[in-house]
Amino acid sequence: MAPELSPQVVQALLRRERLALVGRLLKGVVHNLSGGLQMLRLPMDLLELKLAQGQTQDLSSKLKAMHQGFERTGGEVDLLAAKAGQFQADEPQPLDLCQLAREQLAFWRADMYFKHETKLEADLPASCPKVVAAYQDVALAFNALVANALEVLAPAGARQLQVCWRQEDGRSLLLVGDNGPGPRPEMAAAMFEPFTGDKGGEHDGLGLFLARAALAPWGGGLRWQAGPPLTVFVLDLPLSQT
Repeated sequence: MAPELSPQVVQALLRRERLALVGRLLKGVVHNLSGGLQMLRLPMDLLELKLAQGQTQDLSSKLKAMHQGFERTGGEVDLLAAKAGQFQADEPQPLDLCQLAREQLAFWRADMYFKHETKLEADLPASCPKVVAAYQDVALAFNALVANALEVLAPAGARQLQVCWRQEDGRSLLLVGDNGPGPRPEMAAAMFEPFTGDKGGEHDGLGLFLARAALAPWGGGLRWQAGPPLTVFVLDLPLSQT
């Protein structure tokens, strides 16, 4: 039987997970910034070479490429500034779960396994009805589900990750599915309890427990749906009444 954790311990663990999430966010931004800087470096080098050789023809294309690089880099800096404020805010706010999922999946591009070895299928409308919750808590829970899926996909052949949105009975649902083996039957009943899990290694068995704890203050929850063809975790929050 899993030990019961006090509310103070749970809050301390959630603070730790939020810091880890910000660290991954920064990693993703740095990765995206490097792409913008590469877009700047090559045309700048070519421009410098042409000017050194006294060539002034066909410079407009180089300047256009540099402008695109500046726009991409500036966009990533703006995104970092906006998200830094959201991840520090623990007050409830109206949230679009589809937008949140797209934003968080974009930061996973820094993960080479996610980028090159996982087939992502996202069915997320341009906008969804709002829920009210703290951004940092919902992002923590969603990222825990994505991380959990990627970990179980590692041994799979054709690795498939599916993220979609549904509305059901006055609730907004994010579904995160994978074609991994799913939990063993004896672990399924306790997978949301602390210090459970069958991944071994450095895993402390807290991911799904903390994800559910982060959603609880906002009336949210997590549940598991067995496959086939996918193992699906459902994150749900009540729709805003205003």
